[in-house]
Amino acid sequence: MVHARSKPRNLAHRGASALAPENTMAAFRLAEQLGADGFEFDVQVTRDGVAVVIHDEWLDRTTNGKGWVFQHTFEEVRRLDAGSSFGPEFAGETIPTLEEVIAAFGERMFLNIELKNSYFDMPGLEEKTIELVRRYGVEQNVIVSSFHHGSMQRFRQLAPDIRTGLLYDCYIVDVVEYAKKLGASALHPLFAGVKPEVVAAAKANGLEINVWTVNEPDHMRLVLAAGVDSVITNHPDRLREMLK
Repeated sequence: MVHARSKPRNLAHRGASALAPENTMAAFRLAEQLGADGFEFDVQVTRDGVAVVIHDEWLDRTTNGKGWVFQHTFEEVRRLDAGSSFGPEFAGETIPTLEEVIAAFGERMFLNIELKNSYFDMPGLEEKTIELVRRYGVEQNVIVSSFHHGSMQRFRQLAPDIRTGLLYDCYIVDVVEYAKKLGASALHPLFAGVKPEVVAAAKANGLEINVWTVNEPDHMRLVLAAGVDSVITNHPDRLREMLK
C-alpha cells in the first residue's frame, strides 16, 4: 500500500526547465538549488546503444544538431550544444548520459526517468536503465515511466522492485484496474484529468498519483487539494513556496 506522505514531492520537469535548458545538468543542478525533491527527465538510446537524456526524438529543437537521436552515435550527440538555444549563458551545455545523471543526483534526489520509446523501438532501453539503477544502488529513489505501457509491463517483469508509472493524457476507463493488471506502481496523468475520486481509488489500491505538467499557481492548488503524491512542474520554486 502507498504510505501517506507529509507533503507531495516537488519534481522539476526536465529539470528547472523554465529557467535553464531542459534535460541538461545545468537544469538539474538548478532544480536542486531551488528546493525540488527531484526531477523528471527523458531517456533514449543512441545508435551505438548509449542511454542519453533528451526529450524529443529529433535533435533540432533543443540542440544545434539535426535528425533523429537514435540515428546518431554517442560521440556525435555529445559534440552538440544543448544550451545556446535557451540562452547564450548556457552555451556549451551538452546532452548528458543517464549514467551521469544517476551518478550525480541519484543518492539525494528523487528521479523520475521517462523512457522515450513510444514512437520508435529502442531495444535494450529497459535493461540499460535497470542496470544503471542497480549499479548505483538507487532503486528506492527512482520511478520509471513511459507512454508505452507495454514497455512498463516489460520493465516490471524484469525488475519488480523498481517502481513504474503509466503516463497518459486521456481518459482511461477503469484506470486503477488497468494499472494493477500491468503491475504499475503509479498513475502519471496530465494534471487536467486529475479527479479526487480517482486519487482516492488509486491510493486505496496502493497506487501513487504523480501529475504533469503543473505550472500555474491555481492549478497547483487544485492538484494539491486533490491529494496527489508528486507534482511535476517547470517551476519548482513556485511549488516550493506553495508547499510551505
